[in-house]
Amino acid sequence: MSTDLSQFHHAINAWPEHPEPALTDEQVAQYWEQGFLIGIPVLSEKEVDAIHRDLDEISDPAHQGHEFWYEYHSEFSKTGGMLHGTGGWRVRDSLHDLIWHPKLTSAFRQLLGGPGRFLHDQLFFKPPRQSGSVSWHQDYSYWTYTQPMNHVTCWIALDDADLSNGCVQYVPGSHKWGVLPRPSSFTQHQNSLVDKLTEQQKEAFKPVPAEVKKGSVLFHHPLTIHGSLPNTSDRPRRGTTIHVMADGTRAMVEEPTVDGVPAWLVGGGGPFYPLVDEPAGPVLDGQFFPLL
Repeated sequence: MSTDLSQFHHAINAWPEHPEPALTDEQVAQYWEQGFLIGIPVLSEKEVDAIHRDLDEISDPAHQGHEFWYEYHSEFSKTGGMLHGTGGWRVRDSLHDLIWHPKLTSAFRQLLGGPGRFLHDQLFFKPPRQSGSVSWHQDYSYWTYTQPMNHVTCWIALDDADLSNGCVQYVPGSHKWGVLPRPSSFTQHQNSLVDKLTEQQKEAFKPVPAEVKKGSVLFHHPLTIHGSLPNTSDRPRRGTTIHVMADGTRAMVEEPTVDGVPAWLVGGGGPFYPLVDEPAGPVLDGQFFPLL
């Protein structure tokens, strides 16, 4: 019988200590100037291999714990050529524990200006020679129900990622353009967002490929325009994303606009939105309990 890992608001397995700040002052300044950071090393080869073993299991739709996904799509004909899931932190401890990796929680605190609170995660698996792509978009265009806007996204490379296998691409400085309309489709590399830009913005629309080694991470601002092209290589391109918001963020509506993500509790985030800054202990039946 599978366990819903969302009841554990701490890492299930121990991470190595990381007492130093994850990011330098120069990296933090670059984040605010460009809207993103590329290639911060976090996971070891052994740690990535552990996640790969879990990915092999959950690529089969009949895997144990399937019922805990917020959403799970493995039919390439419906996803445009990739496996996409939301809620992996509830399904396997290797994905769950990433949320509390000390280097990530340190970076979240630096970029948010204080403690972070988990919003949701995503898994993207582009098999070799598949057409899977992600339209140009801003993450916050899906989260406008959460205010004030103080969010950060971390994308963790589980394979070497480059242009040939469909790495993430960023538009530098686009986080300064305000909230833009959502694309008409999330899983096709359409230019519906670009068509709505001003002429000045179109002129500045010059994507930069975020080519990284596996185990490295990307951080980007909630308004940074990004997307990715299909995997045309003979290698997979797997990555998992952690979306975090500043503690104190509140929902302006009870139902989120992200498919499958649980509703917030009135007056607070609820059991699916734990703090990621420090362990808070398991949560059972909506009540928080300290670790003994």
